[in-house]
Amino acid sequence: MRLIDRAAQTNRWRHMPTAEKLAVSLCGLAVAALSPSPGVKGAVFLLMGGLVMAGARVRPADYLRALAVPAGFIATGVAAQAVTLSLSGGPVLALAGPEAMARALSFAATGFASVSALLFLALTTPLTRLVEWLEDRGLNPHLADVALVMFRMIWLTLDCLESGERALKGRLGHRSFRGILTSHGLLLAALLPRVLARARRLETGLAARGYQGRLVFLSGEAPARSARVWLTLAAFAGLFLAGHLA
Repeated sequence: MRLIDRAAQTNRWRHMPTAEKLAVSLCGLAVAALSPSPGVKGAVFLLMGGLVMAGARVRPADYLRALAVPAGFIATGVAAQAVTLSLSGGPVLALAGPEAMARALSFAATGFASVSALLFLALTTPLTRLVEWLEDRGLNPHLADVALVMFRMIWLTLDCLESGERALKGRLGHRSFRGILTSHGLLLAALLPRVLARARRLETGLAARGYQGRLVFLSGEAPARSARVWLTLAAFAGLFLAGHLA
């Protein structure tokens, strides 16, 4: 999560209009889900990865690390569909038939293309910008504040967890298996009180700065250009039609 937020805050396209990046992500997701062509889905995956790494200048290592977890889930699903278990005459594990293999490969292509479309938005758009864009279009301000506060609480939890983990390593808490269980049990027991204490300090800091129920952020984002949004829609529509005509 820290990696995704760091990439979203530091990439070259962080000040691009959120609506344009959202259009690219949703169009890629729609084409990946609706197109029957594996080639089109592969093109979406490559296009989204290229935009993130070559366009937004997110480091390839960071992109691959962000992709690793969903790729593991996709690989698990593909493996479950690509093998068959027979219990007659003893358990026998073998590869599934051609139809099941085709479905597994189609599932993999759809999954990787869809994940790449979502990662494009996550790695190029800070959460505050996305929530601000939704709020400008009718999202309840209280829901927006709850979302941002929960995001901050997750950061506080991760920060307390990482500082506690560093302290355990410094005190040789990982020297033995029993020590690992004991030290991590104590860490988890102390985690909630520490997070609540940090949250209380955050609340006090907001009150000292005149917080009255609204979290306001500065934005250097340019307005969206309708021409670029329509160009995005046309490009993905052409890609979708190319898959049907091929």
